[in-house]
Amino acid sequence: MSAPLVEAPLVGASAPVAHRRAGGAWPLARLACGVLLCATQLQAQGEARVIAGRVLLPGSGADGTPVAGAWVTLHRVGPDAAGPIDSMRTDRVGRYDFRYRATGDTSAIYFVSTSRGGVAYFTPPVREPAVRGGIAEIQVHDTTSAPLPIRTVGRHLIITAPDSATRTTRTVVEIHELSNDSTRTRVAAGPSGFTFDAALPTGVTEVTAGPGDVSPEAIRVVDGRVRVNAPLAPGVRQVAFSYEVPADRDPLEFVIESPVTLLEVLVESPSAVASGARLVVDAPVQIEGRPFQRFEAKEVAAAQTITVTLPAEGAAGGNRVMLIVALVGGALAIALLLALRRSLTAPRARRGGEDAEAIALEIAALDARFERQTAPSESERTDYELARRHLKDRLDDVLANRSTSP
Repeated sequence: MSAPLVEAPLVGASAPVAHRRAGGAWPLARLACGVLLCATQLQAQGEARVIAGRVLLPGSGADGTPVAGAWVTLHRVGPDAAGPIDSMRTDRVGRYDFRYRATGDTSAIYFVSTSRGGVAYFTPPVREPAVRGGIAEIQVHDTTSAPLPIRTVGRHLIITAPDSATRTTRTVVEIHELSNDSTRTRVAAGPSGFTFDAALPTGVTEVTAGPGDVSPEAIRVVDGRVRVNAPLAPGVRQVAFSYEVPADRDPLEFVIESPVTLLEVLVESPSAVASGARLVVDAPVQIEGRPFQRFEAKEVAAAQTITVTLPAEGAAGGNRVMLIVALVGGALAIALLLALRRSLTAPRARRGGEDAEAIALEIAALDARFERQTAPSESERTDYELARRHLKDRLDDVLANRSTSP
């Protein structure tokens, strides 16, 4: 019987070297090398860390009802690699306790996920060596496909100018902020069902998903309507998408089918006019040197039509955002425009050195990589959706911090 192979990378070497143990004894030089290699590998493993918390259902108590026996998974997402690294079940009082070591790229994030009723829930991303309670608590919800009241607390329309004189279309970005005020997660009734839908302008047959709270695969167009087949957990969720309309279509019309708490229209033209739904003009804004006219309405009733008149003007020149769109695709446009929309009335948002536009670009790049996969596995799909949500949470955190900054 041959002796086993022991593989270990030599210090400074670019590839592992196989050593064969002969006669049950190690030469002294190899033993010394093994000790050094072990020390190097331990050092490469990084610092010991812990993340511990509980899985809870909404309940009568202040903390909710513990969920015993829930399967929880620790994930790592970094520029070098991503995937689950450990799993366990919660104890009788809903607790989990992961002990692990940081590995690889130091910018990697770690988070814990669980699922209930086929819907994934997870903690915010962490890099701290010890996280206990607080953000490590995961609140889960029971699911239902029965109708639940989903309020539209915000609808934002961003209408861009064509990026060149020869471009025959303009991009429209829609961002819907949906609030589930119940204690259950709304899920679709079957593969063809949906949890949210909205009318599209006449002639639009294709949309590009943006960096909201649902994956691109959950958004589709059916009979002139955009439909979302994705869980809507309690709280506010964003659905973002874009589409192209003919550049010479004037006016543009958008239907308000359900009440909206805040309606906002941004048009890349200082002389544009938006009317209907009690819209009032606000101060124009400049984004990257490009003029956007802004209109706003509050407590908008259902069954109304918005009309946007677009006077003939020259194309937007030197347009960095739309140039990237032409080179990379619509998902990146939405990521940039979403970040810009959030930053219209405040300075560029940063927290801890993070930049809102940079995070939006990360989301777009993540979407592009996933869309290039021909047949992603269930594990790859889960990792993608979790990583995407965490990037989105980072973006929201950076933008929310803006309101508390001096």
